[in-house]
Amino acid sequence: MAIKAILDSIDDLPDPLKAEYKQGDDGKFHLDVEDIDNHPSVGALKRAKDYEKAERQKAAKSAQELKEQLEALAEERENLLKGAIPKGDVDKLEASYKEKLSKREKELSDQITGLNSNLQTLLVDNVAQSLAAKISDSPDLLLPHIRGRLQAELVDGKAVTRVLDAEGNPSALTVDELQKELVANPVFAPIIRASKATGGGAKGGNESGNNGQKSISRAEFDKLSPEDKRAFIVEQKGTVTD
Repeated sequence: MAIKAILDSIDDLPDPLKAEYKQGDDGKFHLDVEDIDNHPSVGALKRAKDYEKAERQKAAKSAQELKEQLEALAEERENLLKGAIPKGDVDKLEASYKEKLSKREKELSDQITGLNSNLQTLLVDNVAQSLAAKISDSPDLLLPHIRGRLQAELVDGKAVTRVLDAEGNPSALTVDELQKELVANPVFAPIIRASKATGGGAKGGNESGNNGQKSISRAEFDKLSPEDKRAFIVEQKGTVTD
């Protein structure tokens, strides 16, 4: 039998095995394994996380630098206009400056668009794909619903993944809490991997009867968001009982 890497409690373990676990800051017990970073699966995951972190920091730094450059151009303009400039030259200087500023703004805008695209890939698309693959055997069906609940944003100069609520508003939910919400949602039960399904009624895979179709009460259906209602009726071919 495989030994779990993380446990909520070690009370049920044999005494010799208990000594192999150490309690972490999260209150859970972690298996103390030497040279774990050289394990093929762990090493690949660590490299991916390190790359994502580096790219996120690079994108945030570039965005801040672009902002500072734009502010410097505006300050330069004010300083020029405050100087002793002959009246006849003011219009020419203003036109020249506006052209220069417009060109620079476009360059910065294009760079910011590229950075935002990279952030979207790193902090939304990659996170959504990872979560969908983790909890579902049909991740392509679940992916758009997860992606719609995530957005990338800058907080204190740091790029982060923000989880949105069912109405699309920013929330304090974490990605782990979003995972629990999706697993517990009866709409997604037919495509949630059985080992990830928790709580009453969450079976995962195909439901018995109705050729895999899911049936929920009208009260349950009314509690769903518009997006989840559509997914239940259109994608899951579910039925609602009064």
